[in-house]
Amino acid sequence: MKDKQLQAIKKNNALLCQFIVKLSSFYEGFSDRVDGELQTLRGHLSGTPNFSLATVSIGKLNTALQNQDISLRKYSLETVSSIEDAMKQLQKIVFDDEDLRRLATQELIKLNQPVSDIFSIYRLYARALQLHRVTLNKQVKGILSESSACSETSTPEESKGSMDGSSERNISDSKRGSSHFYRSIFIELNQLVTSYTQKKPNDKQLLDIKHRLDEGMADEQLLESCIVILRMIVQDAMTEASLTGKVIQGLHTSLSKIGDDVNKSIAGSQAQFEQRNENNAKLKSYIDNIEDAVSTSDSFDALKTQTQSCVKALSKTLSASQISDNDGQAALISLLSSMQERIDTLQQQTNSYRRKLAEQVIQSKTDALTRLPNRQAYNEELEKAYQLYNANGGELSIAVIDIDFFKSINDKFGHSAGDKTLQLVSRVFKRHIKGNEFLARWGGEEFVILLPDINEDKLRQRLELIRSDLENMQLKFKQERVVITASLGGTCFMAKDSIDSAFDRADRHLYQAKHNGRNQVITDVNADK
Repeated sequence: MKDKQLQAIKKNNALLCQFIVKLSSFYEGFSDRVDGELQTLRGHLSGTPNFSLATVSIGKLNTALQNQDISLRKYSLETVSSIEDAMKQLQKIVFDDEDLRRLATQELIKLNQPVSDIFSIYRLYARALQLHRVTLNKQVKGILSESSACSETSTPEESKGSMDGSSERNISDSKRGSSHFYRSIFIELNQLVTSYTQKKPNDKQLLDIKHRLDEGMADEQLLESCIVILRMIVQDAMTEASLTGKVIQGLHTSLSKIGDDVNKSIAGSQAQFEQRNENNAKLKSYIDNIEDAVSTSDSFDALKTQTQSCVKALSKTLSASQISDNDGQAALISLLSSMQERIDTLQQQTNSYRRKLAEQVIQSKTDALTRLPNRQAYNEELEKAYQLYNANGGELSIAVIDIDFFKSINDKFGHSAGDKTLQLVSRVFKRHIKGNEFLARWGGEEFVILLPDINEDKLRQRLELIRSDLENMQLKFKQERVVITASLGGTCFMAKDSIDSAFDRADRHLYQAKHNGRNQVITDVNADK
């Protein structure tokens, strides 16, 4: 009976230790202090568990987790203040420097990468906004002069904005260098507004920004809209931080209860062990008395009387020991059952939070309107494809697609028709994606395709098929047939290309396609030299 009980205790304690080790690994990354204590706890519970030291670690974790909730709120408020200060500076200036634009884009790419803890998100925002301030301070004079020249030389037809298909195209192609950063922000803002509009379809502020984006924005209006969207992003981040804090608090509570149960289990086992030693000592004493009686007794009757007395005491002690063992076993089973229930509950909560995290990751990488991968997903996929290209050689191509005269659809048939058009166009593009190729919505009415193992000749053929298929799509709005066309720019990565240089070349080919009359494909083969 004793060996079975010890084996049961060891088995259940080992199971509990394994679960705590795995659970603590899952929550690693919240903060350095908590991570360090969780690592210490895992060390105490791995191999041969040391419950005394584990109890000390659990006590330290309780204190650390209670303090983290306060620190999290404080840091979130400080980050909001930092972003607001940066955006106040951003309101006063505009951009015009391609090198700094590239740095800002790289910082935005970093913002889209997974981070180890919630505080890293705020640090990334602060760095990105600081870079925006530096960029704006260097660019203000150039942008203002270029914008003035563009306004004086533009024709009435150009000023209507319809020839480009989106409001940022109002800037003359000859002046496109001065609008790079404006266009990048415009596209990014458009994508964010579209995503948030899907989440909050009745938000008046969002609808107003979306309407002004469709109509075209001045620089100051664009920056004001950036502030609104960034505040929404920060608010979402703070909400997520609050949820994380609640989960950590739940972990703290569950660990506290499990720690209490472990202490009870240790105390109960110790008491039972001491009681068993006491009973064993009594049994040995009775047996010694019997031996003494046999050795010293002068008559059989006296020996019989002494032996009967010792046997009764021996029997009574054995009965008491059996009762004590049964009570201890029942208490242990009850305690382990209670611990198992808490573990099951904690495991369910953990699985639920894990599912929510997975859903959020998928949602963060999916365009809400077209259900295509979004710009963040594209950035990650491009980075992986570029690394493979550098490691293994071969071919890697990239294409940028822009829907022609898209703004006229919104103006003539309404924004719902524009949204429907983007959804239908996305389906057409998806039909042409094969194997390891990757299609994403870049922003607004622009899409981007990654095509591994495609050379210059095949790239042009593939893009021509996409252009032709789109042109032949049957589409009607208000009983009127609408022909949808697109301009496409594509390029193959070259030996010394970076990610940005290849994309910029494809973007230049796209502009050439639009400048040449739209509804055509320009690649390295037929581009102007």
